[in-house]
Amino acid sequence: MEIELDTAQAPLCQAALKSMRDEVLAAQEISQQGAVHAISFLLVNGCNEAVAAQMLASLRSNADLIRQEVVRRGRTPLFSQDQTVFS
Repeated sequence: MEIELDTAQAPLCQAALKSMRDEVLAAQEISQQGAVHAISFLLVNGCNEAVAAQMLASLRSNADLIRQEVVRRGRTPLFSQDQTVFS
């Protein structure tokens, strides 16, 4: 069974990020990095590479948007880069 993902729907909306309270934004950052790590782990240890790579790209895009919003608010991101085991 092949799964098609609509990555256009995946990235977080920058407007939504700008309206988040700081603690919610921090939680989003932690959550995104956990997911980025999990998907990159699957790529290293085996799964459908095409689907996993697409999922990882979407998660990394969201993580980057979150980091940008953290910086815009004058704060330091919890993660300066994505926590991957696969590039």
